[in-house]
Amino acid sequence: MAFNLFMVKVLLVKSLVSAETLAKQSRKPSGWLGKNILQPMFVKGNADLNQFILEQMAVQANDQILEVGFGPGELLFQLCQQNPSALFTGADFSPLMLQQATLRTQRFIKSGQLSLIEASSDNMPFDRFSFNQVACANTLYFWQPPEPHFKDVLRVLKSGGKFVMGFRTGEQIDRMQLHPTIFARYTTAEVESLLELAGFENITIQSRIGFPVDSFCAVAYKPSYKSMAESAKINHLSVKS
Repeated sequence: MAFNLFMVKVLLVKSLVSAETLAKQSRKPSGWLGKNILQPMFVKGNADLNQFILEQMAVQANDQILEVGFGPGELLFQLCQQNPSALFTGADFSPLMLQQATLRTQRFIKSGQLSLIEASSDNMPFDRFSFNQVACANTLYFWQPPEPHFKDVLRVLKSGGKFVMGFRTGEQIDRMQLHPTIFARYTTAEVESLLELAGFENITIQSRIGFPVDSFCAVAYKPSYKSMAESAKINHLSVKS
């Protein structure tokens, strides 16, 4: 019932604007449509997925954490509220979302626990090895191609750092009748392969029943100095033999 009601709202929006406009606004919200139509849909539609991501992160005291594509700032708000000793940064390339998330998370920004910037996830202005964890929700589809974004996430993670990515499968996106090209489609196997090719290890993908569709969450790690040394040793021995 809840899913049907949500889809009725989506279809109503589709009747007012083109599918392409809706998809572009989903990728990078702007103007009246982004603020008053897309933002409430993000808050409602991502709530279960955000909760799943938050649990998978299992934030530790004094962690430094980045969220990529923070949108309205709901996940960052929860993270800051539940983890007062950790430090958080958000990067989003939508000026509107930066404005709206700043309003939503103002008290954490004022306290120094959170900082938000406007930036694209394939060219982030952070040093290497800056964060213990990086998280994102429903951004994968818009990373076309995805490889530069995964590479930059890997770059800014500390050795052994964790990447937590919430997403919907291609089958779910088809079911929601979203734009055929602006929303790229992936199976869970393809997501795992993309992460592995980017250089991540110990990759797991879990699912959970949720709204408006089931939530999927990939957890992957940047190789630690120890694992990189072991890999180098194995490669060296293979060459010698």
